[in-house]
Parts: sequence; C-alpha cells; structure tokens
Amino acid sequence: MIAAMLLLASCNSTDNEPPADPYEQPSAEITSAEEPAAAEPAEPAAEQEEVEETPAPIVLDSNDAVKNARESLFNEMTEAEKTDAARLKETEKKAMTSGSATMKYTVSKIGEPGENGYPVYIALHGGGGTTKEVNDSQWQHMQIYYRDSVECGIYIAPRGVRDTWNTHFNDESYALYERLIENLCIYENIDTNRIYLMGYSAGGDGVYQISPRLADRFAAVNMSAGHPNGVNMTNLYNTPISFQCGENDTSYDRHKETARSGNRLEELSEKYCTAEFPEGYIHTVFLHVGKGHGVRDNDAKRSEQVIISNPDEWLKGAAAEKTNTNAVDFLNQYTRDPLPERIVWDLSVRASGSDTETFYWLRAPKSLREGVVIVNYDKATNTFNVEKNTVRGNVSIMVNDEMADLFSPITVTFNGESTSCTVTPTVDYMKKTISEKWDKNMIFAAEIPLPPNG
Repeated sequence: MIAAMLLLASCNSTDNEPPADPYEQPSAEITSAEEPAAAEPAEPAAEQEEVEETPAPIVLDSNDAVKNARESLFNEMTEAEKTDAARLKETEKKAMTSGSATMKYTVSKIGEPGENGYPVYIALHGGGGTTKEVNDSQWQHMQIYYRDSVECGIYIAPRGVRDTWNTHFNDESYALYERLIENLCIYENIDTNRIYLMGYSAGGDGVYQISPRLADRFAAVNMSAGHPNGVNMTNLYNTPISFQCGENDTSYDRHKETARSGNRLEELSEKYCTAEFPEGYIHTVFLHVGKGHGVRDNDAKRSEQVIISNPDEWLKGAAAEKTNTNAVDFLNQYTRDPLPERIVWDLSVRASGSDTETFYWLRAPKSLREGVVIVNYDKATNTFNVEKNTVRGNVSIMVNDEMADLFSPITVTFNGESTSCTVTPTVDYMKKTISEKWDKNMIFAAEIPLPPNG
C-alpha cells in the first residue's frame, strides 16, 4: 500500500512525578549521645527542559470541508500577506530583485474586471544584447505595443533584467516572473486561469524559454520574431502557442526556425498524444508573406495579414492566405485548466534560479532535472494512471476535492500494477500549497508518492 506523504506529527506527553526536593535527606538513626554529623547537601537536580509540543495537524473530514477550506484559507492568508513589507515595497516601486538582478515593470489597467477578475497580459520587449539605451527604448515601446488590442485586462511590460542576448531569461528571471504573478494574485483581482505571455524579437526569444518552464502559469502564449535557441517544448502539452515571423526574417534563420517550431510540436503531438487523450500541443504558425523582422501582430483594427499558415503545404505550391494575426485575439481564445486530466512533464526543462517544486498537480524536488513523467487521472473511478516515469527520484501527486474523492481509496496504476491508498487532507498542507503559488485555483489538500520506476 502506498503511504500518503502527509505525516501527522504529534507528541504524546507522559505525566511525570514532580522531582523530589534535592535537599531532603532521610532521617538518620541516632545511636549515641553524640551529635550526628551534618549531612552534605546533595547537588541540585538539573532543571527539566520544557518540551514544546508540536500541534497536531488540523485534519479535514469531508470533501465539502476541503472545498470550503480552500476558499476561506486563501482569503485569510492573502489578507495577511498583503501586509508583507517586501511585497508592499515591490508593488509600490514596480521593481523586484532576485540575487543581483532587478526586474522593473509597468502596469496598465484597462476596463472593468470580469466575473473571475482581470485577465493578465505580460508583454516582453525587443532588444537584448545591445545598449541600455536601446533596451530602455524597446521597453518603452512595449508598454503600448499590444496594449490597444486589450479591451479588458491588466497589461504588464517587464524590463529585461540585463542588457544581454537573454535579457528576458537570465537565471534570476524565472523567479521574478513567478514573484510578479504572485503579487498580482495577492494585490489585484485577477483571473489566474487567464494569464497570457507574449513577446517580440528578444521578447519572442523570452517566450520560447519561459513558456515551457512556467507552462502551468499561462493560459496561452504568443511568440513573434524570436529564436528558440534549441529549447525543449515538451512541457507545452497543455499550453497553446502561436508562432509568428516574417517570411524574409533571415537573421539567425528566424523564419526557418519558426516553421521548424511548428513541426516540432507536431512531432511532440505524435509522440505524446494518445487515442484517449488526442488533444495537446495546440499551436498556430503564421509566416507573414513578404515581411522581414517587422510583422503586424498587434493591429488593433484587426486588419487581415497575408500569411503562410502551413509552410510545408506552401512549399508544395499551396497559396498564401489572409487572416487576423492579432496576438491578443489568439490568446483570448484560451482559458487555462489548472487541473488538467493529463500532464506531460519533462524535468530537464525547469526554471533555473527558482525554488518551485510543482508543475500543475505534480511535485518533484527542485534538484531533480532529468526524466519525463506522464500521469492522467479519472475522477469518476478515483484513479491516477502513471503512463510513464523515467525520473530517478521522488515524484508525487497533489490532490484536492475537484480531482478525486479524498475520503475513499484512491487507485494508482503503473506498469500494469494497481495499488490502493488513502490520504489525510489537512489544513497545513493546503496552506503549504497556497504559499507556494498564491493561486486560488491550485490549492491541494494531500499528496501521494508515485510508485518508484525501478
């Protein structure tokens, strides 16, 4: 039987007799008229150290209790976190620091929030390995570049942390994006299932690198005029992406790499999608006909652009077509599922400089950076099926009441074998997962270790 990873720690104290008075001596028998010799006082006994008892975890007793606790705990903890001095300073200054890197950003709030809050659009500027002045100018331009296409939302333009070719994905960058999103979750009324990432040129490079490492944060992403630099996109299984580039954007073979990126996702789809789970790696490829490094991916009037949507067919003689290439419109089609029924996680693509252990509802120590794990679940049968696990280390499933009946046996299958286990949902574990991401849609109550892969 798989033991649930929640250890309910408790200390049972035993009642001890109070220590005897160290100076109390037994009466001596007097056998003569001589005065008895004075007894030497005994050494005082060492004071008994007080042992502070560890409070037992608060155990939840029903799925309804778990559901209610998710909302109440999040609200309670969020209100408390709003007074955190470091977070208050970051939001006031619109600047965050990780190690020696500081990320500045601007915020534009547009329209009124929807039923679930504002969608969020994070837009990355061009530039990169150039002067500070050029990158500052590119940052200023990105503060308005896609903004007019946003009808309702919070539009954020981060400044690359260094004036380097990888300005948006230095090692420290990933922790800063996570911190930015956390602060939005805490201080703003946002829809965490509608957080989008987009970028142009060096910003497109950033989208390529950030999106597979933080895929569980985004509903969809748009890459324009960037270069993948060999990135592994396996983790985009649940994250739609649009690739855009000019047909004649030949520097660094951006045009060819854009087409190849679409082909790579097709290959990943063939490799990882199944008859039971046929959808995954949703993507579009827009090669803008006759364009170089400048393409119209932000036209607020939504004028149609001439594009090659299927480069392979175009090479065989198919005609180009006209379509709306507005990046914001592509993103708005999608809402993140925070608890997808199936996860494909390649641990070799993890965010450097980040302490994050989780990916959707899977957890692995941050030191594990090799192997692929694929797991799906069926709430109706209370089953988790481990399709593949090549990770040499501890990987576990995080569960809540929306994924399974937490008060019935849960079945875990792997390599043709089924094992039944039970979990103990606790408030402590829910608090742990809240503080890890501050995402009200990703709160879990217990954890189950995956069977070892041998």
